[in-house]
This record gives sequence, structure tokens and C-alpha cells, in this order.
Amino acid sequence: MKIGSSTSDLFAHRAQVTNLTSHADSSASFASVLAEKTQETTENISSAPVKKYDFSNMTPQALHETMSALFQSGQVSFDETLSFLGLIPSPLDKVNYDGKVPTSYYQPVNFFAQIQERIEGALSRSEKQSAERLQQAADTLRRFQGSVAEVNVQA
Repeated sequence: MKIGSSTSDLFAHRAQVTNLTSHADSSASFASVLAEKTQETTENISSAPVKKYDFSNMTPQALHETMSALFQSGQVSFDETLSFLGLIPSPLDKVNYDGKVPTSYYQPVNFFAQIQERIEGALSRSEKQSAERLQQAADTLRRFQGSVAEVNVQA
């Protein structure tokens, strides 16, 4: 059996490619890109492996999504979700109605403080039922405050 020189031609091409990449800019080298991507992935994984509910610093959008998910999973009742309707801004809250949600929909709010202010306002107007519904909302939030919302299981 004779081994021809054709195999050396395959390796010769590989040597040329290696020589070309060794002369390339070192910032664009495979090793540097790989190291950068590995560092980004490690930072993302270690940044938030466990997310917890924090209603003292949450956007109305996140509250809406959280309440929907808790209702769909059966953790809160329909009546409990109704007490949150007044806390979430709607397009009708805008002076110039354009059908879009107000910018406050995306800004973090302390819902505990907001509910307390609204309870005090309802009691000052002798609206006992409104105050009771708001208290129910506060109790629901306290029940979930600090509990695990999501776990990142990426390794």
C-alpha cells in the first residue's frame, strides 16, 4: 500500500489558514471572542439565579403580569385580582387619550405606600368598602412579598 502526497496538500492548506489567522488583529481572534462571551455568560448567570417578588419596587406592568400569572396558576382568586385594577394605570388615565398606556406603566412604584395612601384617602371620604378592598390588595401583596418568583437554572 502506497501513501500518496495528496494528504500533505490537505494539511498545507490548513497551515496557510493558520498563518493567516495568526497575523490577524488579536482583538478579533477566536480566543479573545470566546473569552469575552464566556465572561458575559458567567455574569448573566450569577447576576440573578433567583428572582423574588418585590412589590415595593415594581412597575405596574410587572404587577399586571404577576397578578395574571398568579391568577392563572390558581394562587390568587379572581376577587383578589380585582382589587389591583385601580393600581395599574390604563390608557384612559391620560389627559390626551391616544390608546397607549401612560409612561407611568413602565416606572417602578412602591405599591405598599401607594395602597396605604389610597386607604387613608378612602377612609377620609368614608368609603369603607374601598378601604377594605385596598386592604385586601395589601394583604395579598404581603403574602407574596419576598417569595420566589423565578429560578434561573442555567449552568
